[in-house]
Amino acid sequence: MSVDLSDACALFERARHHLEEFNELIVKRNMPQLWNVRSRQDESTGTWVYSITIDRDRLLRAKPVMADAATNAISALDHVAAAMAKSRGHDRVRTLYFPLAINEEAYRQMLARVEPYIGSEMAALITDVRAKRFEHIHAQAAKEISNSGKHWELLPSDGSILALAFHEPDQPQRIFQVPKDAFSQADKYVFHSGEQLPNVPISIVVGLSVDGLPEGLPKSPDTILECTLRYVEAVIEAVNTENQKN
Repeated sequence: MSVDLSDACALFERARHHLEEFNELIVKRNMPQLWNVRSRQDESTGTWVYSITIDRDRLLRAKPVMADAATNAISALDHVAAAMAKSRGHDRVRTLYFPLAINEEAYRQMLARVEPYIGSEMAALITDVRAKRFEHIHAQAAKEISNSGKHWELLPSDGSILALAFHEPDQPQRIFQVPKDAFSQADKYVFHSGEQLPNVPISIVVGLSVDGLPEGLPKSPDTILECTLRYVEAVIEAVNTENQKN
């Protein structure tokens, strides 16, 4: 009997929608939206002061969107497991979750708990996808974000700038390094004070990280979400391929 993945696919599409919303808040049209570069001239000294400011409100609004994306992605995987169990005639199993774990031992233990419901064939299929896709570790991170968002707190995503680069025509790129903790206690950082800088495009090298995740898990929120969706898609494709054989 084929596995009906309609619910899982609906949740997958919803997770994609939330990822698009997250990217719209944080990285719109591939340009950082979390930062604002300002310049002013000190009238008494003539010195030019350049600073960059973080948009804390935008970062705050991104937190529930990140949690929603993670929750729908992980729910899609759980619904894959549920669909497998339904195809074998099982009624609702309240303890059935798609097996995700940081290490292999924990994964084998989780798989052993679900295999009686999904069957050895589907258990082998899930394990095969896991072996081929590195993104399973990102899915584990997404599960942590989802669980925290549902039951405890919305995990914060902190922003930091690694560097700013000025691109002046026919000149070497001028780079200003920014300390990693520049925005840990302040919303603004002065990265240059002195002569006026050229009015040219600026590249901002941004680092975003999710606080509160266990050691060994990725921390970049956009990477976590994008890779998790690729993993969900790979699982769905593998099950659909198996459906076509039956």
